[in-house]
Amino acid sequence: MTADPSAAASGLRDRFRAFALPRGPDVVASARGVRLSQRGELVLSPGARPIRFTAEQTIDALRSAFRWVATVRLGPLTLMTATDAYEDGRGSLVVRALGLVPVMKGAGADFDRGELQRYLGEVPCCPPALVLHPTLEWSAIGADTARLRDRADPGGATVDLALDEARGAVTCRADRPRAVGKGTVTTPWEAVSDVPHEWSGMRVPTRIEVAWQLPEGRFTYFRAEITALEVVR
Repeated sequence: MTADPSAAASGLRDRFRAFALPRGPDVVASARGVRLSQRGELVLSPGARPIRFTAEQTIDALRSAFRWVATVRLGPLTLMTATDAYEDGRGSLVVRALGLVPVMKGAGADFDRGELQRYLGEVPCCPPALVLHPTLEWSAIGADTARLRDRADPGGATVDLALDEARGAVTCRADRPRAVGKGTVTTPWEAVSDVPHEWSGMRVPTRIEVAWQLPEGRFTYFRAEITALEVVR
């Protein structure tokens, strides 16, 4: 007898929900999203010195949207702010020196796809989305791995999420546009989220490590710790 692919997808979705919502889905019934506080370090290129940052990120549970705002400070002085976002179907990145002067901008179809992939990869950090997002589509591509997309996205962006309940870890993989000069290069990308903590009945990974798989080897460019979570209602 051939297995029902929709049943396999539903089973994986339910495992992600059970992992992220150990007290059941009722705890997020009135949620619209989450707001995360982070601290971490960003490496702009292989071999470069890490840049320490603090950040606030809002992730929407009812549609594919997020806004991540990071700040780099030296004492009381703001040296740099970075805003990474996917809103109203558009992705964008703006980096400002001293919090005011734009020094880097990114937009266009590749940014739209890449930022949507970031949102999909971070769904485990927004457990309400696992229950409330109306257009998330799950496919089973392995015993522990689901392919996730947003049916409302005309570009068909996807990510693959692998769940390891024993380790408390979610690994996200995708081929994602990477900024190179004035253009982008589609590059294998991986984000590992682990060390879960329970807030308000939601189990959320608190450690995130993100890397590009470059031809010369793995380049880990982002490490962060989630230090606080607030439910947006």
